[in-house]
Order: sequence, then C-alpha cells, then structure tokens
Amino acid sequence: MIAGKLLQIGSEFSRCAYKWWFLLVLSAGFCSVARANPTLPHLISDHAVFQQGRKIHIWGTANAGERITIGLATSMAATRTDAKGHWSVDLPAMTPGGPFTLKVAGKNTILVKDVLIGEVWVASGQSNMVFELAASAQASEDLPKADYPEIHLFRVPKRIGLLSQADTLPATWSPCTPDSAKEFSAVAYYFARRLHRELHVPIGIIESAWPGTVIEEWMAPQAAEVDPQVKRLFERWNNTEGKGFVQGRQPFDLRFDHFELLSAQGEATLLSDFDDGTARDAFGGYWYYDLKAAPDTAFDLTAPGYLHRGFSAHVSGRLDASDDSRLWLRFHEDSSPMDLSKYSGVRFWVRGHGMFRFHSLQPTINDWDNYSSELLHASADWTQITIWFHDLHQEGWGVTQELTPGSLTGLSIECAPDAGYPVRPATGLYQAMITPLLPYAFRGVIWYQGESNALSAHDYQTLLPDLISSWRAAFHQPDMQFLIVQLPNHGAIPKEPTDSAWAEMREAQLMTARNLQYVGLAVTIDVGDPADVHPHRKAEVGERLALWALGKTYNRPVVYSGPLFESMRVEGNSIWLSFSNTGSGLVAKGGELQGFAIAGADRKFHWATASIAGNSVVVSSSDVPAPVAVRYAWGDSPPCNLFNAEGLPASPFRTDHWPGITETK
Repeated sequence: MIAGKLLQIGSEFSRCAYKWWFLLVLSAGFCSVARANPTLPHLISDHAVFQQGRKIHIWGTANAGERITIGLATSMAATRTDAKGHWSVDLPAMTPGGPFTLKVAGKNTILVKDVLIGEVWVASGQSNMVFELAASAQASEDLPKADYPEIHLFRVPKRIGLLSQADTLPATWSPCTPDSAKEFSAVAYYFARRLHRELHVPIGIIESAWPGTVIEEWMAPQAAEVDPQVKRLFERWNNTEGKGFVQGRQPFDLRFDHFELLSAQGEATLLSDFDDGTARDAFGGYWYYDLKAAPDTAFDLTAPGYLHRGFSAHVSGRLDASDDSRLWLRFHEDSSPMDLSKYSGVRFWVRGHGMFRFHSLQPTINDWDNYSSELLHASADWTQITIWFHDLHQEGWGVTQELTPGSLTGLSIECAPDAGYPVRPATGLYQAMITPLLPYAFRGVIWYQGESNALSAHDYQTLLPDLISSWRAAFHQPDMQFLIVQLPNHGAIPKEPTDSAWAEMREAQLMTARNLQYVGLAVTIDVGDPADVHPHRKAEVGERLALWALGKTYNRPVVYSGPLFESMRVEGNSIWLSFSNTGSGLVAKGGELQGFAIAGADRKFHWATASIAGNSVVVSSSDVPAPVAVRYAWGDSPPCNLFNAEGLPASPFRTDHWPGITETK
C-alpha cells in the first residue's frame, strides 16, 4: 500500500464536501513495497563504484540457510545465509573498468547495473562539506558542465543512532550530471573531478556529512576505550537530555491558520486562510511540506480551522534529532521575490502541542542563517501569534545580512516537540552514517570539519587523531588515506598580533597531518571569507585535496602542498625559518611578505619585517632585539601571502608552545 501520494498543484479531491489540493513532496523511498529476497544494502545499488585493487565485499540478507550466488564480470562466488539470514562474500580485486552488472541470486535474482571499478572516497564533516555545488563561486560556469558518466555520487541520508546501524536510510548511487551534482558537496565534486581527469578511472564519492556537527558525533565508541580524555567527553555527551530524544521519536501536533500581513498601523491583509480547501496564498504561491526530511510525520488540510470554519494547515507525527519538519510558503509559484516593504509583520493563529519557529526567507541569505523568531510554544486553544519583522534575528553563525522585506521569497515554520530541539549524542553520527559503510572498501576520506570545535581547539589535537585511528581500526584499513581541509580565514582581521581559537584549530589540524601517516592537509587560508563561515570558493579546496591525493596517495609527480614550516634558528636579532614543500621556490604573493609576528621572552608579539632567502624566510623587528618565537598567519582572518611558485599557500604556524586560549587549565 502506498504510504503517500504526490499531489500536484491543481489536483482536486473531495473531502467533507470540500474540494481542495496542496503540494506534498514525498520520496518514493518511503513507499512500502514487496521485499525482495535476497536483499542488498543501499550502498550496493545501480551505479555503484567498487574500489579497484581490493577485494570486493558483497553482503546482504535472505532466509536462513538460503543459498546465494554472486557474479560480477568473470568472478563468481556462492554462500549460504547464517541462522539470522545474513550472508557475505568477497570477490577478487579488479582493475578499473565497467560498466558491469552484479548478479545476486537466491530465491529471487537481483541485477545491479552500471557497476564501475575505480577509486572510492568518503567525504565527511560539517556544513562546509555539505555546501552544495549550485551555491559555489564557480557554479554558473561549472555546473552546466558537470556531466561525467564515470563519476558516481552517493549521499548518506542524515540519521542518528545509539547503536551501530547495518544499513543507511534509503539512498542510491547516481552518475554525475548537472542535476545530480547541483545539491552534492561542492568540495567533493571538485575533488572527484580532478582525480578523474588525472587518473582516467571511475570515481565514486560517498558524502556522509551533517551541518553544524562536532567531531565527537563522528567518533567511534572504541576511541573512548583507549583515550581517557575522549571517554570524559563521551560521558558528558551521554548525560545530556538529548539522549532520550534519539532513543525514541517525540510526538507533536500543530495546526496553523489565517495568516495575515500587518502594516505598521496594524492594518491586516490576508495572506492565506485555507478556507477554500487549497494551500494557495493570496499572491499565487502555495504552501508545501517535505516528507523526506521528516518521514514519520504528515501534512494535510484539516477541518475545521480557526473560528470553526474552513481548514487549517495540520502538521503532526513524531520527530527525532535527525528530522527537519518544516512548513514552507512560496509567495509566488515561481519562487520569485515579493516586496513586503509596506508591511511590518505577520500574524497567524496556532493550536496544538509542540513548539514552532518562524523564519523569513530572502534571496541574499544562502547559508541557512535566516531571520527567525524565538522558539514558541503552542497551546490547546487557538492562540494568535504576531511576528514583527524588526524582532527577527539571525543566529550569528552565517553571514550578517540586513533584513530585506522588500525582497522575500517566502517564509517557513519549523516544528518541534514540546521538548524543543535535542542535543545530538557523541558517536551518534558514526553509528548511523559511518558504520553502514564499514564493509565497503574505499581509498580514503576527505574531511572538512572543525568550525563547531574551534573553541575547544586544544582538545582537537587529541580528538582528530583519535577519530582517524578509530575509523582505520573499524574499517580494518591501517593505511586509509585521510585528507584534512584546514580551516580558512574567517572572522576578525587582526590589527595587532593576537590569540585566536581558529588559529589554534588550524594548528591542531596541521599537527595531525604531521604526526600521523597517510594524512594530508589542504591549506585554505587564502580562500575563506572574513564575513562568511561558509565561503563560496570551493573549487580551490577540492583541487588542493586532490593535489595531495595525486602526489602522496597516487605518487604522481606534482607539487601537492604549499610551504610547511620545518625549523628555526636565531641569528642575532633575526629568526631564520626553513620550509619544506617549497616547490619551485617561495614567493610573496602581491608584494612584500605579510603576516609574520615575532616575540621575545616576554611573549609579546609584534608585527615583523620578513623577507625570502632561498627556501627560508628571515624575520625581525626593531621592537624585539632578542627574539625567541615567530608566528605566521596567526589570527581569525590574518594578513598572509607566503606561497610557493605553484600557487599553493603556506600553512599558518607558530614556533612557540605557549598555552593558547583554548587550552584548559
């Protein structure tokens, strides 16, 4: 039985003698269908890419004791399921190629088509890894050309688990086309594109990322068994109230009706009241709801509405910490902006149990930091809610923008249970979004995360190596490649040398790359945005990750890194700094070297004069006659311009080990 129907604008049906329609977005993945036997995990679906040069692991379920045969190209294998119905086989390693058809036969036969053999990478982290190609700086040029039949994309749906999950939520592989790539990770796309162009083999990218997450959510539970510091952090997370939210979905039931636009004098203009049984607004737009984002919920128009007449917009169901239940309104059907400058706010009526939050939507905001209200409670009786535009605010983690009532595309109402928004538990994303990948072979990981941990950057010196080690152990792959995006410039531009949590986070990422084998670093200190935590220049980030992979993972003769500090020596009132990865030579991009600061034993840093001498930089200051330490690009958005001739920037660094501002005492 179909769990829901796709109701297009203009379709009509009768209910309680009314004819009404609304737009409901429902993924076909949530329709109930006859279960095939045998079954495969979602990761093994049409267009899958398997890692070349390694055994190809195929697994699934069937009836207990059932005989399963598997064939791929010239390889064949057979097995029987165990008492719980699980089965798995290893096929021999293959060289790059395809497309092939994977055949899995038991009582029924499954054909997995367009299977390729090539290089497979996982892209993980937080919002800057999720940041979609369509929003990147070069999207207008690159997106129409994003047609690569041998690059295949897989997005792991968002999910939280307290226990290891055997499979992802419904998802499939897709060949890279402008349509499939537009909402895919921009960094991952540019990484895959460069590898494909250079290696001439199929590329598979598995995006498993979630905005706003901290590293503890991605760590394997085993990390706590070997590191007391990690154990303490996990215990702190597990004692939060959010754990109960993850263990069971929480109910809510909210009804909204009679939306009006208000002038400064309080005069009202009807926006939408649903009395005609439709989800249209007064300007030709419509309300809609995305069930894919909250699958255990429902949206309909329910009678009676406010004042016991017509209908109300009814959103209900159960939510967990991975759901996003949101009622959306487009003012115009084509999503074009509307001028609301003559209005000062919105008024509507609500009843039910749960909480909700009002968001205004404007084209200039594309980092999810919309102007929003506080989280508000519903009650059992119809209650009038008035939202004045001047009371709305941004959360502050995106780009600070002026509210533009003269150009709004719509609004949304975010729904939540009475408990509000939960705290996600430590290991929760690892359990649900990484463990389903464990049986799959892949070459490595690209990792873009750290913004949410910046204020605890000193802990990150332990957490990131522990995450890498725990993943390698779980995947049984001690040489798993792990390529880190070092945080870019963001925040205040320092007028004087200063301490910085973001600088300390970059140091933690650099230290991890130095101290662990098979770990790389893409330096991005030149492609960020002081005002935007989600910078749009993603092409350079993906390209630099790919350069490191080409140079170190695939042993291609390329310059894969910018200059990295190696050592220092004091000569009189100067400090000489030596670098590796200088390529064809050190250069000061755009003029004289900037961003160097020097200090004496008093630990007070002063801006320094710096010059290039071969593969070294000489640093001095008349304010520091007896220098002992140097820092470079140390700040949130520091001035800096040291590169190698190949155009790759030097990593920020410091020569001292003095306590930082994120180090706990």
